[in-house]
Amino acid sequence: MAKLYFRYGPMGSGKSAQLLIVAYNYREIGRRPYIIKPAADTRSKLVGSRVEFLSREADLVATPDLDLFTAIQTAHLSGEPIACVLVDEAQFVTRQQVNDLFLVSVELDIPVIGYGLRTDYQAELFPGSARWLALAQLEELKMVCRCNRKATLTGRKRADGQFIKSDPSENDQVFMGGNESYEALCPIHYLEWVGDGRFRRK
Repeated sequence: MAKLYFRYGPMGSGKSAQLLIVAYNYREIGRRPYIIKPAADTRSKLVGSRVEFLSREADLVATPDLDLFTAIQTAHLSGEPIACVLVDEAQFVTRQQVNDLFLVSVELDIPVIGYGLRTDYQAELFPGSARWLALAQLEELKMVCRCNRKATLTGRKRADGQFIKSDPSENDQVFMGGNESYEALCPIHYLEWVGDGRFRRK
C-alpha cells in the first residue's frame, strides 16, 4: 500500500531541491510525478530551489478550497497514470487537503510526499503541518546553524538582517521569502537572537 510522507526541516534544509530530484528520478524511469504547490506561495508557478538552475513548473497550484483528492484522481485517470504526488511548501495546504492526500495514498494507492516546515518563525505549528504530523510517515531533513549545531528552528529577519523577536502577539505565519528573510537556528541561538517570549511563564 502506498503511504503519505512528510519530509520536514527548517529553512535551508533542501526541501524543494529534494522534491525536484525525486521528480527527476521518476521521469528518468519513464514514470509520471505530479507536483503540487499551494497558492499561498505567490512568488511563481515554479517550484524552485536555492540550488542554482534547479526548478520545474508545478502541475497544480492548489487554492485552499480545492479538493485535492478529486483533482488528483481526475489527472490520474485522464492521462498518463500518476506514479507519485509531490507537494512543495506542504505547511501551506489546509488540514482538509492533507486529509485529501491521505485518501489519495490509501484509496488511489499513489504515494504522496510533502516537503515543508514543521513550525513557523515563532516556533508554532502551521495548521497544515499539524495534520501532516498526525497522518504521515515522518522524515526529518537536517540543517545546521551557523554555529554548526543542529538547526531545528527558523528565525525570520527584517530587511536590515535583524531577527524579528519572539512575540506571542505576532500572527503572520504566511510570509514568503528565502535566505534574505529566514535563517535556520539551533535552540541556543534561537533563544539568544529571536527571544524567549513564547517560552517563559508570565
